[in-house]
Amino acid sequence: MENAKFTFKTLEGIPSKNNLNAILTVYKSVFEDYNIDFFNDRIHQKEDLLTLLCYHQKQLIGFKIGYKYNATTFYSWVGGVLPDHRKNGIGKQLSQLQEQVINRKGYNTLRTKSMNRFKPMMILNLKNGFDIKSVYTNETGQTKIVFEKQLN
Repeated sequence: MENAKFTFKTLEGIPSKNNLNAILTVYKSVFEDYNIDFFNDRIHQKEDLLTLLCYHQKQLIGFKIGYKYNATTFYSWVGGVLPDHRKNGIGKQLSQLQEQVINRKGYNTLRTKSMNRFKPMMILNLKNGFDIKSVYTNETGQTKIVFEKQLN
């Protein structure tokens, strides 16, 4: 998938070492509380891993990663866009591409989580048809908001 400024790429399974390094560079730039060990563990442990990448002039500037939650639900786990490239619709395009791919794979529900401090992500989820399903506090004291969307 391409538009005038950006190129999008879809990867299934564990990304190559080069792709993984590029993803981790963006991940560290987007999340101040990043945990590379947790990230690597999750990437290597989950089934039906799907990674969507967005490039600008051959530089990775955004990504979205998800995996099988259960037989009918896909979990959109983590993603982000470098700060200098936000407000260009990249997050929305990554989300739309993810939905297209998982719809073809036969999933009928898309699930994700966010936190109140990530308001742009929460707004994006609500604008894209997600419903808030629950709110809980995890073992580290973070309040998580669970979103779900029914796919066509």
